[in-house]
Amino acid sequence: MNVRNVRLAAVAALVAVGVSAGGCGLADAAGEPAASAPPGPRETLLRSLPDGRTGSFHFAVKGGGVSIAGDLDADRHSYRFGLAYREPEAGFTLHSDFLVVEEQTWIKMRFTGTEGLTGLPKLPKKWMLIDPAKIKNAKDVPLGYDAETDPGEAGTVVRGIVDVRQAGAGEFAGTTDLTAEVESEIVDADHLAALGTRAKAVPFEATVDDQGRLISTVVKIPAAGKHKAARYEVTYGDFGKVPTPRVPAADQQQRATKEAYELLNG
Repeated sequence: MNVRNVRLAAVAALVAVGVSAGGCGLADAAGEPAASAPPGPRETLLRSLPDGRTGSFHFAVKGGGVSIAGDLDADRHSYRFGLAYREPEAGFTLHSDFLVVEEQTWIKMRFTGTEGLTGLPKLPKKWMLIDPAKIKNAKDVPLGYDAETDPGEAGTVVRGIVDVRQAGAGEFAGTTDLTAEVESEIVDADHLAALGTRAKAVPFEATVDDQGRLISTVVKIPAAGKHKAARYEVTYGDFGKVPTPRVPAADQQQRATKEAYELLNG
């Protein structure tokens, strides 16, 4: 699964566990095109996408009300990422950190901004090992490494290119069709529907480094209907410099608690 597809089931579950305030009741490897002539802008961007040979790198994704950041090493079949989601009505923020190594997944969860709230579950500070058999929907939670290479779904933008030009050294600009891969989570379904045909040519910008590796992608999503204009931004960097995510030490982990599963399955 792509890390952008992790659903924030935990937020919905908070109602079930009784949160209250004042008594009221959140990738696939791209093919590398062959070319005998120097690659054009689209081919250059396709070749810039991270794959299983990229090694370790840091990533950050902003958009859709959720921010995600972490480290990935596809060659070692591991990644770690954290995401934060602020519940607008209650005002608290749920922080979830996932660690995936080979066939195992651990999670840490915590809340901030909880002043005046009651009913939030108590959660341990250690990494909690997840039992896949206790997860209701495997699409909501990463359950082991599954060939993730492009955690920000930059490939969705590049593969959907309608037109593109090179704007400068390592800099590209153009439009992309967001309807080509509707499950990408770059824009939510309601906003996508409101855009109508405009979703087939949405402005984007991308930058590659001097070694031809993608380091940033920005999609500028227009306002439509009740939805404000938005940005979807992906950054990749620190190639080969970040430590490979590894299995937590024995004294730093435990089995996931009942409360954790209630949140994950919400």
